[in-house]
Amino acid sequence: MTETEMNAPARIALVDDDPSIRRGVARMLELSGLQVTTFASAEALLAEDAAGAFDCLVLDIHLPGLSGPECYGGLRSRGDAPPAVFITAHDATETQDMLQRVAPAACLRKPFRSQQLLEAIRDALRTEPSGTPVHG
Repeated sequence: MTETEMNAPARIALVDDDPSIRRGVARMLELSGLQVTTFASAEALLAEDAAGAFDCLVLDIHLPGLSGPECYGGLRSRGDAPPAVFITAHDATETQDMLQRVAPAACLRKPFRSQQLLEAIRDALRTEPSGTPVHG
């Protein structure tokens, strides 16, 4: 990795079907020095075929069509999945079961504080996609 790459802002993909969440969260992350690309659906992220170009994914769990965990599970099975932080307004047992299958770096319940998301992303960036913490 070159020095430029090491100093470049982390590239975050934000996937949420709520435009106000996408705008607000993206703005907060950008003000924190992260580079953010937003997607309105999991299908839109997959259509770009660029999930591997991101350093971390922030995925809503309950999306129309393909859910966040289904999207992430598919990316992991292809070996094209950066660490993920899930966000959700729901805390049902079904949601917890979905998350156990895909082992995200973190899951935050909406509404969350900006600092909570930033810390979850920073922790995820220090973790290999396999879930193993990066040492160094």
